Amino acid sequence: MAGIRDEPDTIRSEDDEDFDDEAEAQERYPFLFDDEDDTTETTEITETTESTESTETSEGDVADATEAQDEYEGQPDYHVLSHLHETLLPRMRYRRVDNIFTASPAYLYFTKPKFNDRRPRILGRFWAEGELAVLFSDTGAGKSILATQIAQSVASGVGVGGLDLDVPSQRVIYFDLELTREQFDRRYSNDDPDAPAKFPFHRNFIRSQPRAYHQLPDDFGSETEFITDSIVRLVRFTEATVVIIDNITWLNNSSQTGNAAPRIMKALARIRREYGLSILVLAHTPKRYAAWPFTLNDLQGSKMIANFADSVLALGRSRLGPEVRYLKCLKQRNTPAEPDDRVVTLRIRKDACWLGMEPEGLTDERDHIGWMTSPKEPERMHLIRKVAELSGLGLTQREIGERLGVSAPTVNRCLKVAAG
Repeated sequence: MAGIRDEPDTIRSEDDEDFDDEAEAQERYPFLFDDEDDTTETTEITETTESTESTETSEGDVADATEAQDEYEGQPDYHVLSHLHETLLPRMRYRRVDNIFTASPAYLYFTKPKFNDRRPRILGRFWAEGELAVLFSDTGAGKSILATQIAQSVASGVGVGGLDLDVPSQRVIYFDLELTREQFDRRYSNDDPDAPAKFPFHRNFIRSQPRAYHQLPDDFGSETEFITDSIVRLVRFTEATVVIIDNITWLNNSSQTGNAAPRIMKALARIRREYGLSILVLAHTPKRYAAWPFTLNDLQGSKMIANFADSVLALGRSRLGPEVRYLKCLKQRNTPAEPDDRVVTLRIRKDACWLGMEPEGLTDERDHIGWMTSPKEPERMHLIRKVAELSGLGLTQREIGERLGVSAPTVNRCLKVAAG
């Protein structure tokens, strides 16, 4: 019997220890226990006075909660558009972690001096700091030569001829997707024993080439994502502020998603904004009639590429000589553009182990292309206007040619000039 009496004492002792632990835990961490746990069966035999006090306390808590709600009643919710009265709009700054967009009144965007001042120039009026620019030309015109010269200019802090450079020396990364290591070496080397053998590029000039890989990493859904991520990682690793990509045609052709140019340009525009970069992208132009002025339509995939660019430049050959080129600005968002017929004349020069272009001043594009430069130019301009008028009436090119007494190819050229 003694053993039977001892067993409940043992059980009570263990229960007491558990109860003490639970009570201590509830006292320390009351938010872990529901309100219902505080209610026991003893409340059924509670005296009437205690019940009354409990009721009064509950009513007091409700009153306090009501007062707390009244404290914020009528206060505007800045994330609800209908609450943004005119008195609150001037200082509105909308930003949420669950929304990709921010918002504020337009006049607030002029509070920072950098938006009022002119952007520092990297290549005269053609390319400014913080811009995404596109340079395109025919194959073999020399855009890689000019791009390498620009990279060396920014890295060393020395401008290209008469083209202004307002930024100090800074790090440049050049993604060379065209030349092999051997081709680059031959271009900037010299066999003359009396001259430097290699061109001394500035240490801020970093050149990068793609490596061969056979399988897309598992972390990426497409090759475009892999390429974009690789560019970002290398830019952040090198801490470069200027990026040159030569050229987007390689990126487009290497992608498994077909025409990836708009995706890549959109990604580059996002990178430019996110990291404060200045980016120059090189591109090709499809086959074009060399005697016609450059237009945005000559850029391969123009509608998809030019829309994301802040600046678009064209590098053209010249009839003035095999070593003469000209640089034309076709689009510029941040600085006033020069008249369309004013271009910068460039001359390719090989000096020992350096290959570059030397600016020779502003000229007329018609001096380089050789079309519409004869004494009959006024008559041709009149012909272009007449062709455009008849085309607007719905006539075909053959019908226009028969009416004006010219060939269909001439009508086609006139329509291209009128459209440009």
